[in-house]
Amino acid sequence: RDPNWVPALTGYPLPGHPVPCRVSISPEEPTVEFGTSLLLNCTSSCRNYSRLSWEVSITKTGSQGPGWVSLSIPNVTDWSLELQCFGVFGGHRDIATTTLHAYRFSPPQIYLEGDVVAGKEARVTCNASAQVSPPDPPNLRLTLRGGGLPPSTHRGPSVGLGFTAQPEQHGQEMTCEAALRLGRRTVNASATVTLWVWAAPHDVWVWAPRTVFTAGDNLTVMCRAEGNPLPRLRWELPTNVSWELRDGGTTVTIPAARRAHGGTYRCLAENRYGAGAASVDILFQGSSRNPLIPAVVTLTVATVLVALAVSWWLYRARGWKPMQD
Repeated sequence: RDPNWVPALTGYPLPGHPVPCRVSISPEEPTVEFGTSLLLNCTSSCRNYSRLSWEVSITKTGSQGPGWVSLSIPNVTDWSLELQCFGVFGGHRDIATTTLHAYRFSPPQIYLEGDVVAGKEARVTCNASAQVSPPDPPNLRLTLRGGGLPPSTHRGPSVGLGFTAQPEQHGQEMTCEAALRLGRRTVNASATVTLWVWAAPHDVWVWAPRTVFTAGDNLTVMCRAEGNPLPRLRWELPTNVSWELRDGGTTVTIPAARRAHGGTYRCLAENRYGAGAASVDILFQGSSRNPLIPAVVTLTVATVLVALAVSWWLYRARGWKPMQD
């Protein structure tokens, strides 16, 4: 029987199959951000060791207990550092080795190139930076997704996506996901931006409850328009007489409209990205509904009849003479 054989901490070996004493390091592949701290553990599979310790090129600090010893690195300033843990079991020495890898990883940033205007080409770019132990380049992958667009993935520090902006994309989010591969470990970071899509005036709409009026009717014409920022409205009217603007300039009202108010009512919508317009034609027909008109006509006719009667009477009076004997 091997004098160095003892039962493993995780269980007893089968008879005739001794298990040698081993040491192991946890984590197996230590990776840590440059300038931060790290705590490692070295564990023995047996309790009969005479020595259990670390062999490193830095000042050793840590603690120990039955079957384990730790190593604390308060400030990692090496991009790559060889670490060894060993245990002495009688005449047998077991060594576990690993390499500490440090990295720097800046979260991604998303940039929109100028104003995003509906109907025009736009481009969004995501950049991220990473640094690992030289001379290896960082294994960095970026994915840009969202905004109703197909995702774009690229290996390297930058990824871009071009598209034709649409009004419905306003308020949607775009996300950039960055993945830095460090051996069997992956470090992830992401950034999100909300799309702000500006838009020239569109869907300009002019409406009136009806388009045929008679003099004396109340006339109302309304205008609506979409855009970002919200368009300013301006009216071109057939006449500048007796009209009022209401509801922030969206509605024209004319009480007791006259024939002069007939014509084309044009609404112009404007913002700093463009302009749009729409119009409606208002017609007037029939006679006036003024209640004084029938009375005036009746009075005129009566006056004419009286004048004719007086004239006939005078004519008869002058033309009549008495008969002489």
